[in-house]
Amino acid sequence: MNQRQWEAALLSRREFLQSTGMIAAAGSLLSAFPARASAQGAGQGIAEVELDLNHIHKWDDSNGDTWDPFWADDGALYSFNCDGRGFGVKRQNLAFNGFGGDALDSLTGRQINPMAEYGPSGQRGPDHATWKACGQECIDGVFYAFVARNVYGRESHDPLMRQTALNSSLIKSYDRGKTWTRTAAENYARPMWPGERFGAPFFVHYGQNGGHVVADGASEYVYAVATNGFWNDGDYLVLGRVPRRELPRLDPADWQYYRGGDGMDAANWTSSVYEASPILARPAKCGQTPITYVPALGRYLLLSWYNPELLPKWFQPIEMRYDFYTAEHPWGPWSPLASFSDRFLAPGHNMYGPSLCAKYQTASQDEVLVSMFTSGCQFEDKPTGIYKCWMIPVRLRTVALPAHSTLRFDDPDIRREGNWTELKDSDGRENAALASPHAGDALEISFEGTGVEYLARKAMSYGNVSVTLDGKSEALVALGTPNFPEISGVSVFRVLGLQPSKHALRLVNAGGGPVNLQAVNVYR
Repeated sequence: MNQRQWEAALLSRREFLQSTGMIAAAGSLLSAFPARASAQGAGQGIAEVELDLNHIHKWDDSNGDTWDPFWADDGALYSFNCDGRGFGVKRQNLAFNGFGGDALDSLTGRQINPMAEYGPSGQRGPDHATWKACGQECIDGVFYAFVARNVYGRESHDPLMRQTALNSSLIKSYDRGKTWTRTAAENYARPMWPGERFGAPFFVHYGQNGGHVVADGASEYVYAVATNGFWNDGDYLVLGRVPRRELPRLDPADWQYYRGGDGMDAANWTSSVYEASPILARPAKCGQTPITYVPALGRYLLLSWYNPELLPKWFQPIEMRYDFYTAEHPWGPWSPLASFSDRFLAPGHNMYGPSLCAKYQTASQDEVLVSMFTSGCQFEDKPTGIYKCWMIPVRLRTVALPAHSTLRFDDPDIRREGNWTELKDSDGRENAALASPHAGDALEISFEGTGVEYLARKAMSYGNVSVTLDGKSEALVALGTPNFPEISGVSVFRVLGLQPSKHALRLVNAGGGPVNLQAVNVYR
């Protein structure tokens, strides 16, 4: 199908609002556990996906979006940001940053290059567009990044208020980001990919220094995926590749594009991007995104992120969805895995622009932990804001947790001691809770099962909870979040493998601020 045919197949506004089948399927999860979902279909070896909201980490001194950290040959992470100062001082259309340190939650950021030639944040050219960075990677010791012209949704005249991305090019650096070629002027005058068809490219991340994966020709080719010319809510993704040895030439003539069939067959690749076939077609549901390989599973993951409702104004989403897809090959076939809403965030806050990182993937017996970088809005530049670089651990379980039943906070079987009052739902988020302002107030839950889990809201003002199970002290749970808005449905304590008998869970306000309980999951 060519570009014009795909454009003709776009959803109308009415169809767009009705095309939320995956959302409806996942909606029942919200009241019990908004951050965990059973894998859809067979799951392709992944039984369950969980966003570990209890371990969100945010770099408070950062600013901007489109963080796509790549794992360089020196072992460090590097990333561009867009529309912000990154880890610098001045807001730029794009800037280049590095992360120092070893442990993920203790990394420190620094700006390496403000990329001044691409202009200050919001600076438009004669084409009424701004510069934005897209995907980034280190391949054989050389840093690469795609850049593209973008027109904000309030100015793009798109009926869905989408930000258009066009006229992309590839730049490279031999000195770890201190200098880059091609120049911004050259990319503007002679873009490598004119038009929108390959307008927002992102690399397929295979690991450190481009990875050493032999499968799918990854040792011979570098792959990149792009939307049909949209930063947010695109309609489909196409896949391109270039011989690894030819990548430094920065010549679009070296690139080929997948057009269907077995991707290992050279006949199924074309030199014309307009002959490419989508690897994933989801009208108005394909935000720009990388693909990330997970070696422990031998599978690829991508995130299809989008607005399930029309934007009331630019850029103020009502809700954002992150749909996980998985495949055995970068060209697919891609299968839906799990879907998540960002409504665990307090009203007025949204996340967008996710990227799964190749570094810091850890595998245990029943799960693989992957780091999802993202940003969010509103767009204030203050330590408590989320228009920054932040990370949510993603747990990919090969064996699902046991079946469970849920006791809501208002269940009569939860025995109260002290002054507990109800916190109402926030803007229809189904996040009501039972709250206590006084140290010493307690809740006791008797249950019969093999495990138990405590779900709560977390916020900057909240205090600590002492957790006791069967008379034994288990944990001191901190419900306070440093410089982060309130989040709900957070699994703050979980224990499995208990004897299948009667047990008693006791939660005591240990001071430091008010505490709360949303629900208890009892595992059978």
